[in-house]
Amino acid sequence: MTDTHDIELSRFAIDNKVIVVTGCTGVLGQAYCKALSLRGAKLVMADLAERSPVMAASQLSQETGTETLGVVCDVSNESDVVSLFERALSAFGRVDVVLNNAAATGEHLMREGDVFADFESYPLEVWEKVLNTNLTGMFLVAREGGKAMLLNGGGSMINVSSIYGVVAPDHRLYDGMPFRSFAAYSAAKAGVHGLTQWLSTYWGEKAIRVNTLVPGGVNNGHSDTFKSRYAQRTPMNRMAEKDDLVGMVIYLSSEASRYCTGQKFIVDGGLTAW
Repeated sequence: MTDTHDIELSRFAIDNKVIVVTGCTGVLGQAYCKALSLRGAKLVMADLAERSPVMAASQLSQETGTETLGVVCDVSNESDVVSLFERALSAFGRVDVVLNNAAATGEHLMREGDVFADFESYPLEVWEKVLNTNLTGMFLVAREGGKAMLLNGGGSMINVSSIYGVVAPDHRLYDGMPFRSFAAYSAAKAGVHGLTQWLSTYWGEKAIRVNTLVPGGVNNGHSDTFKSRYAQRTPMNRMAEKDDLVGMVIYLSSEASRYCTGQKFIVDGGLTAW
């Protein structure tokens, strides 16, 4: 007989699940992909051409011994997203999980224009670029990913938002910094959870659960001054490290979260508790 303890543990298993990860080469995307691959998932890893997702997938497969497929994809481009899921289904025959993670950040957008301009003179073209990637891109991946999961009888969609889609930034953190928070990012990330909630009720009876992962600030080579300022805003007194988000991704990818849908899963060191 199978031990009840074993049954409970098996609900956290993700081996052989086919998981599509957009934004696979970012600081968090890399951490998600490695953790999922080490646990036996089959990955479809998507990102912009200049981020070399095909090479990243090949390297991860060599490192972990699991199957990966790298796909060049701009999530704001409809034909790219359609092709992404066509290739996923062609390679693996199904899609079990969609980690809707791609986002245009300030670092990425600096070449598009003055991404950190004052709101009163904010460039419309930069605003639209942010929304096209961070919200319209979420919609396109959700639409095509949902269709792919419906072919397999259901699955899990994880839409990645940000703490700044839940609460406003403390603008004082950015005094004297070469970067700062910008309104388009917060507006788009707030919209992500609205999309999650709508989809959770739309697909609820079709066995697709849809949830939002909300990371707090993640250490990505920030200055000691910024890290200290941010730490003072969190009860745990530090920024997140990339591996701090991995456990929630595994949970939401597995059957352990089978009765969770339409929810925000906030991983922020307690920032929103204050």
